[in-house]
Amino acid sequence: MSANLMMRSQVAADPVSPMTWLRVFELPCEVVSCREAANAKGFPLRHELKSLILKTDEGFAVVHLSGSEFLSLRQVKRFLKSDQARLATPHETASLGARPGAVSPFLPNLWRLPHLIDTDLLTLTWVSTNNGTLNSYIVFDPILLSRAETSSTGQFRRIE
Repeated sequence: MSANLMMRSQVAADPVSPMTWLRVFELPCEVVSCREAANAKGFPLRHELKSLILKTDEGFAVVHLSGSEFLSLRQVKRFLKSDQARLATPHETASLGARPGAVSPFLPNLWRLPHLIDTDLLTLTWVSTNNGTLNSYIVFDPILLSRAETSSTGQFRRIE
């Protein structure tokens, strides 16, 4: 595993997924995209967490950014000093116990992966994301993402 993926956050790692104690809220309909989720909740898109599963030279990782931002794979590769980084296929995502539109960072199989957190996300006091389903969600302080066993912060959003 690369040195960058091994970096630990300043917050104590928590091997138990926060999903076990976060309050779950219901949506009136199923949503897939960050925009659909934010609209259904009446939340600003900026506060909707976008979590994407990546396949890199080192294996899988989860990158987190604001729902209003776009991922820069170039920034991810540069940060990881990796030749390859791409979005996981739907089959790869399913092999980790998730599905497109329902990638929650706190699903047990994902919580164990390295987490890459966009620095801009940590300027927010709260974010919302699905709980691994298309019709329920959770709200939390994004610093909680730093409690994953392996987490790193950097600029992973596209800069225009």
